[in-house]
Amino acid sequence: MSRRHALAAALAPLMLLVAPACAAQRPAPNASPAVATAPVGGRPMTFEDFATMPGVSDPQLSPDGTQLLYAVRTTDIAANRRTTRAYLIPVAGGTPRQFPDASTNASEARWSPDGKWIAYTSAGQIWIADASGGQKKQLTNLGAGASGPVWSPSGDRIAFTTAVYPDCADEACNVGKAKEADTSKVKAHIADQLLYRHWTAYTDGTRSHLYVVPASGGATIDLTAHANYDVPPPPFGGSEAYAWSPDGREITYSAKDQGRADAWSTDINLYTVPADGSAPAQVITASNKGADQNPVYSPDGRYIAYQSQARGGFESDRQRLMLYDRAAKTSRELLPSWDRNADSYFFAPDSRTIYVATTDRSRDKLYRVPLGANGVATGAPVLVVGDRNNVAFNLSRDGRTLAWQRDAADRPTEIWVARMGRKGWEAPRQLTHETDAKVAQLALHPAEEFWYAGAGGDSVQGFIVRPPQFQAGRKYPMVLVIHGGPQGAWLDNWHGRWNYQMFAAPGEVVMFVNPRGSTGYGQRFVDEVSRNWGGKAYEDIMKGVDAALAKYPFIDSTRMAAAGGSYGGYMANWINGHTDRFKAIVSHAGVFNLEAMAGATEELWFTDWEFGGQWWDSTASAQQYRKWSPHLYVANMKTPTLVIDGELDYRVPYTEGLSLFTALQRRGVPSRLVIFPDEGHWIGKPQNQRLWWSEVNGWISKYTGAGALMQ
Repeated sequence: MSRRHALAAALAPLMLLVAPACAAQRPAPNASPAVATAPVGGRPMTFEDFATMPGVSDPQLSPDGTQLLYAVRTTDIAANRRTTRAYLIPVAGGTPRQFPDASTNASEARWSPDGKWIAYTSAGQIWIADASGGQKKQLTNLGAGASGPVWSPSGDRIAFTTAVYPDCADEACNVGKAKEADTSKVKAHIADQLLYRHWTAYTDGTRSHLYVVPASGGATIDLTAHANYDVPPPPFGGSEAYAWSPDGREITYSAKDQGRADAWSTDINLYTVPADGSAPAQVITASNKGADQNPVYSPDGRYIAYQSQARGGFESDRQRLMLYDRAAKTSRELLPSWDRNADSYFFAPDSRTIYVATTDRSRDKLYRVPLGANGVATGAPVLVVGDRNNVAFNLSRDGRTLAWQRDAADRPTEIWVARMGRKGWEAPRQLTHETDAKVAQLALHPAEEFWYAGAGGDSVQGFIVRPPQFQAGRKYPMVLVIHGGPQGAWLDNWHGRWNYQMFAAPGEVVMFVNPRGSTGYGQRFVDEVSRNWGGKAYEDIMKGVDAALAKYPFIDSTRMAAAGGSYGGYMANWINGHTDRFKAIVSHAGVFNLEAMAGATEELWFTDWEFGGQWWDSTASAQQYRKWSPHLYVANMKTPTLVIDGELDYRVPYTEGLSLFTALQRRGVPSRLVIFPDEGHWIGKPQNQRLWWSEVNGWISKYTGAGALMQ
């Protein structure tokens, strides 16, 4: 047996660690802990518990799989500050130590290919240190900072990104322009084309460029010099947007360069560029008008794997897993019949297996796909890791150790590992224990899964989480939480903002469903929310409420509330205009007037696709904007409503909330407005989050009769 086939065979037993994938229509329940029907130990979670729970992330295995770097985010509520630090722990277990030392706050820690050095970011710059934390050396000193370090395969260079002014030829020019803008007494924003602001910030004339710096220190090279586009694409892209070829001669990166069409195009492309900057970048995915991004080279150098969406303008099209043949300069889809997204992916060292992470039925899972000698999949994806929720997979360079983040509705994130033994893969085990002590003090119920018939008889998945005070034989109020997107999903995870345990803490049953538009159930299910915002999704949600009431007799149908953010806020507003079943509503960043929102939001491809055109188009207006807009149903709104918005929200501008509050007040509907001038679509600052939870749980409790207001 060849080395390639031996490794592929050795990887195969990993599938035995979990149950096989289930059927698609009404599948068997996911693996989950036993349902608690009696009180659990501990006390209800407070905001202080929630905010100060360590945030564990970013597992990075050493090349030989014996050590693990990971990040821990801590929160100082009084200082209104969060801090991320890197830690190093033996994979065999032991006491973690801060890396590189106790006085340095490091993040994005990455091993060199030989395992002797570690690159990281600290104080906004790229540094390296040896694996013991010694010999620290700062590699960059850029006015805009640097982030996203990625080692070259030989370990002699590091790629990273930084913000520059595209017309500047050197760093002195960048620093000079930044200083001029900072010290100017005029702060006006001037625009000649759209996308003049994005997410929470106005454009300032800079672009994020891809650079390379020698690992020994020295001059940096801008590989995208003078480009009027960003690497990675904003606002959420990271180092997954660029990758080195195995021979170190080339880098492939993701970028969108559509000029004035940037605001209404999703056409992100892959570019290849010589790693020494000796030639300009070349587009390799120009023929596809959807998004092509996040390249990963096969270790043998033959292929580049990447995500691709076929339908231009649709940000939630299925993320197809593609292979670009570098010799033939052609692309093909690897899994055309697999109706799931390729959220992330990586190759085994022999290039004969590719691992794919995806969301499937409310949980993030890992699958493996065997590849033939010609790079064609030789079988269907096989489930590798599927228990609870699993993300951020990292395979050691030798292919013998796997690490990832695992969490659940009742368990904050920790790092788990699986290693290959003499008889195959050993059972996964929890490696880090950063949250154990805090969790042990709390009464946390797991998410309980149920399925029901939604609109058109299609199967829809729902969950409840019982309150920490739960006792059999008693009835409890319920809060329905509605996810945003609309193309997204509630997961069985420890949510960093809309945390189920925080909603449950005052004494509420928390209910959440994944209605039409939710990911993880196939692309048809996703597609059926577009141009139908208040249709099947609303029916799915309301039938889910009925199903939960029928299944769980301890829910009091006379004391129910509904809360949602973004599209979830839209649906909360829509519910308010179409039913009086709920005693209270929370609308966070909720769309109220579809036409007004379409005229002020920044990513115009979204409204173009979701509503079939621009708001001034007569057909789109009549069939979509004027049909599904909550503001046209204000006359029916009677439910007491809490309205929350951030002034820096450029996705759903906060004026949507102002309009909603004005209408409710004029109609005499009990309502309350909370505006955060220093927040955007999400409320992220610790003390702002404390106020948010106090207002939300206080409002719900006031009208459902749940526990006292949380402090």
